[in-house]
Amino acid sequence: MPDQEYIYLHIKRIRLGAAVALCAAVLLGNASAAQAAGPTPTPLHPAITKQTPAGKTTPTPRPPTPADGGDDGSWTVQDAIRFWTPERIASATDPSGRAAQPQDWTAPHKKRSLTAIDGEHFDGIKSVGTIFNQGNDMKAHYCTASVVKSGGRNLILTAGHCLGDKSAFVPKYDHTKTAGNQPYGIWPVKEWFRDSQYASDRSANSDLDFAFASLKENGGRNVQDVVGANTLARTQGFINQVTVIGYPKIAHNPQDRAFRCANVWTTPLPAYNQMQIDCGGMWGGVSGGPWFSKIDSSGETGEIIGNVGGFMQGGPDVDTKSPLYNRITYSPLHSDRFFQLYDDAQLGLHTDHGPYHQPTLPYSMGDGNTWSHARLMAAGDFNRTGHSDLIVVWTDGEATL
Repeated sequence: MPDQEYIYLHIKRIRLGAAVALCAAVLLGNASAAQAAGPTPTPLHPAITKQTPAGKTTPTPRPPTPADGGDDGSWTVQDAIRFWTPERIASATDPSGRAAQPQDWTAPHKKRSLTAIDGEHFDGIKSVGTIFNQGNDMKAHYCTASVVKSGGRNLILTAGHCLGDKSAFVPKYDHTKTAGNQPYGIWPVKEWFRDSQYASDRSANSDLDFAFASLKENGGRNVQDVVGANTLARTQGFINQVTVIGYPKIAHNPQDRAFRCANVWTTPLPAYNQMQIDCGGMWGGVSGGPWFSKIDSSGETGEIIGNVGGFMQGGPDVDTKSPLYNRITYSPLHSDRFFQLYDDAQLGLHTDHGPYHQPTLPYSMGDGNTWSHARLMAAGDFNRTGHSDLIVVWTDGEATL
């Protein structure tokens, strides 16, 4: 694992106005989310698929959907269990529209770049689970979510593009158990909260790809009382060491198990207030999955500084055969707009905070004065990451990548 200071210096070397912004056009894309005493929660069942379809391609903020304000109040735990029969789960369609990989696919083991790693299947943790959606052709589990601390003890965090009608959250989803026997129950979504300016596209408004949902009680208890909750912290910068957890859709994950990329380094996504990781195995379905900066000693909760989402719903806009397809994954930075939405969700408010003004970003094309000092330039895949880099030799003799 590279030294953090080394990675920071490696990134900082990229001179303001040089290669990174130029590479952005190539890089941009999205691929690639203890029982206590008292009444026992009523649990869910095995699922089959994942994530929402490709987003819009215009920079217009996505308009609210009926799901933004929750349902009509009739969607209950019992309704979710009755609806998600084994037959329905088995017939669920793939909402992402992406082609499935061979059923025997496993994450590659060859290290690819300075910050690249490969993910792994594991048993999951109880504060992270799947989101099921009854509507839109029964898409089974299509996104990932995590329980976060709240006054109502009933809040989950996911991606802005993961909203759906009659949705339900299943902590530490176990595909071997039926809908009524999930280890930590099924929790119907009561109400969704999403920034009014979020857009699922290539615009700066994709920086707002996060959402919260309040959950209904199960057995007279709230979800936080059953599985605990994660804390939320501001993303301090673009370079962090994180552990990302998600549930890939079954088309790419025949085991239908939780998947994680542990202790991977993030880097900036040029031109966006977003960060990215390079980790093999992050297929569709991990959208909304938490980016942990710390894991508590219990191993079941931690501190979250990001979530799978962002540009084109969280991963590179490349062909399914591209080696980048299941590796490059994005997250918006959790800053002011994120915490405004968090406050609204805790208070049950739907506040329009006005147009989104993207913060100053670390890399840009610079001005004419900067480029007047560029003497020699050469482009190529010098880092062997599958996208272009730019080497510039400046008039003062400095060379930057």
